[in-house]
Amino acid sequence: MSSLARRLGAVGIFLVLAGCGNDRMVDNIRIVTVLGFDDGRPGYIGTALYSDFTQRGKVGTLQGRAEQTQLVLNEMNGQSAQPVKIEKLRLLLFSRELAESGLSYFINSICRNPLISNYLTVAVSEEPVTSLAKVIAEQGSRELPYHLIEQNMKSGNIPRSNLSTMLFDYHGLGRDVSLPVIRLNAAGRLQVSGFGIFKEDRLKLTLNPEEMFYYKLLQGYSMRGEIPFTLKKHGQEGTALFSVSYGRESKHAVMRADGLHIQVQLAISGMVKEYPRWMDLRKDSNDREVDRQLEKQIRERLMSLLAKLRDSGVDPLGVGDLVRAYSRDWDEKEFYERIYPKTAFDIAINLQLTKSGIGE
Repeated sequence: MSSLARRLGAVGIFLVLAGCGNDRMVDNIRIVTVLGFDDGRPGYIGTALYSDFTQRGKVGTLQGRAEQTQLVLNEMNGQSAQPVKIEKLRLLLFSRELAESGLSYFINSICRNPLISNYLTVAVSEEPVTSLAKVIAEQGSRELPYHLIEQNMKSGNIPRSNLSTMLFDYHGLGRDVSLPVIRLNAAGRLQVSGFGIFKEDRLKLTLNPEEMFYYKLLQGYSMRGEIPFTLKKHGQEGTALFSVSYGRESKHAVMRADGLHIQVQLAISGMVKEYPRWMDLRKDSNDREVDRQLEKQIRERLMSLLAKLRDSGVDPLGVGDLVRAYSRDWDEKEFYERIYPKTAFDIAINLQLTKSGIGE
């Protein structure tokens, strides 16, 4: 046997043994990927989900109850034959009741744990996490909620959010936290039902699914998704679907005689995928009419959303932080009491519609 053959054989044996060692290691620990908390006064009820690799990835659950998060984890560990590890945590979940009463304790405890990733997803559950976990465990590991949320943040209508952005918005000046809200629908399937907006550490407002995408446009990150809108012509009315493929966003603060103006500029590219049969988009005149109606409706809905956030006293888009960059003597309390409630918004939209209707 040649020297090269012996070396290749030794490498092969090493890789096989290393693989077996990794398998045994995974089998001997509980890798928690979802951790949720409910209000269990006194204290908290924690529920953990993990994939049991000895049972072909079947989802297992652990539960603990205590007045501190570490004690909750210790109680879970005490119920398990294998050590419980949270280093691979993908989703941190809070019940709506807990989110409305305040998350400052968790932000200053488990969210600062150096063992967990800053890029894990944080969300609010409409149902108690304990009951939601039972349904998730029955559906299996492929239906774990972080798969749903992460996929829709990248290619769907859900705005961007993770632990890093949550901590930045919470500790930063002139900003408020925003997190996805999930629930079980009538069919018993998980879905993102809205987007929660916080004031300090308390959930104050929830955006509906339509508002979520307009909020995503205003965020300016991963501007992809779909917008239903209404088309009208010659007394006829129907619904069309605008698919956004790319976009850019910028904001500027301008102080005028009548007060603060926030200028929002959006450049959006996409295609009208579905539209009423009576609107023939092969005609240039109809293309221009679709462009006009779509731009008008996008502007109206963006203005409505911005006014809703302002009138609710929440600032997830960081308007205060934007204004702070223009002023040396900016004061957060004064800004939100006197200036923000009277802030006006000016929106400029540049739509670029790729040709629809070709081949029909």
